Amino acid sequence: MKNLIFSLLIFSAAAAYAQEEVKPGAAVPAAAALKPPPQQNKYYPEILQTMKNLSVLLERWAEIPQPKMDALAPEIAAFNEKVKGTLGKEMLAEMARREKELDDKARSAYAMKTLQAFRAALQVYYGSNGGVYPKKPALLVPAELQEVPELYLPGHGLTAKITVIDSKKYDKGFGRAVTDSGGWLYFSDPESVNYGLLVLDCSHADAGGTEFFKY
Repeated sequence: MKNLIFSLLIFSAAAAYAQEEVKPGAAVPAAAALKPPPQQNKYYPEILQTMKNLSVLLERWAEIPQPKMDALAPEIAAFNEKVKGTLGKEMLAEMARREKELDDKARSAYAMKTLQAFRAALQVYYGSNGGVYPKKPALLVPAELQEVPELYLPGHGLTAKITVIDSKKYDKGFGRAVTDSGGWLYFSDPESVNYGLLVLDCSHADAGGTEFFKY
């Protein structure tokens, strides 16, 4: 059921993408907010109304009696297959690519915001403890942070893993310490030039070609 609704939302959102650039982290436009395509066809009203109904169904399905949902599910699955067959593989692949681009942009924006907040908490600790950074970022919890922030970087799953480097081994280039865990990388040795440095432990590149550990 979700696949059908999502496919329809993505497909109809293509018109909006063609009209204006989607900002990083922006959500896919809701069916009710979509504008008619430049060359409106006779099927547009029915498609839009179907999308509206499916959106309500997706949001409020728990309020519908289970027998009705059980009876509707096979019909929706069959309809979904017909829609996919009508769109064709190339169009579906294009929509999947657009979806991934939006998802990657949203993850990147969230990672940047989270990294800035985490670094700010480190600076608060540093200023409150006589110019000393914590041996482990987890020590900031619950003083400066409620919990160690989770990351959900492109190409990785959700994680709050922290890799702590307590040596001067990577003083000539902290990038060599990156293991691409998708979590955090923190340098805790007071004798290191990287002392107190917190970066994203990810060697993937964002849409602009910048590796995440360089943020």
